[in-house]
Amino acid sequence: MNKKYLSLALATLLFTACGGNSSSSQQNDGKGSIDFSQYFPKESINKGYIVRKKYEGTPKTTLRNETIEVLGQTITTSVDSKVVEKIVITDKNITITSFSEDENSKDNVNRMYRKMDIGDTLFSEKIESSETNDLGKITTTSTYSCTVKSKEKKFEKGDYIYEGDLLKLECSDKGTKVYDIKQTILDAGVASDLNGTHEIYDTSYVYLKKDLGEVVSINEDCITNTKTLTIINDNAKSSSCVQTRSYSEFYVEQ
Repeated sequence: MNKKYLSLALATLLFTACGGNSSSSQQNDGKGSIDFSQYFPKESINKGYIVRKKYEGTPKTTLRNETIEVLGQTITTSVDSKVVEKIVITDKNITITSFSEDENSKDNVNRMYRKMDIGDTLFSEKIESSETNDLGKITTTSTYSCTVKSKEKKFEKGDYIYEGDLLKLECSDKGTKVYDIKQTILDAGVASDLNGTHEIYDTSYVYLKKDLGEVVSINEDCITNTKTLTIINDNAKSSSCVQTRSYSEFYVEQ
């Protein structure tokens, strides 16, 4: 599941399922002291992000830019003149639509309540997928959800410091990945440690600033099997990680 590493906008990072059959639902009661709509850009703006990736070897740093247009209760985000996200705010709900190709090709649509409290789940999405490759059959069953973790006054990591009214979100993908390895491969003494059921637990964090939107996103992964990068268990002890990788975005004023 690579949603965190393909993100071009907040919708892709938080609200996009990654294939297979999925169904999402709103989880809180639509009441609370936090107005989530206040944590999106208040006015049109060009935003830049320092992107730091570390998969294998030397970390890489790049710059990502996006153009955000605010017209009334509609917020549209574009990258390289291509619309990647559209947010529509009503009195009760917020609907976020992401686009993978163009504005006429919807990738995913999620609706959540506008009002909430700390601890509320924005939405929960059940995902099921199955694929067959040279190794055999791989079946993934998981639940992807995002929760309002806390309100913060300051975030600091290295040279990146953000102060003000910050909302911290925690997003997690929890479930299992089952490998049914072909018997011929097992007989050859290959991939026996991959065969069977593996727990997956992938957690990421996003910080939103009032009237500005996303300022930080962080995802640090613990890979627990040498034969594949898709078995992520951030709950595992550090000694169980055969490899670690990370992806972070930090907002920079332009």
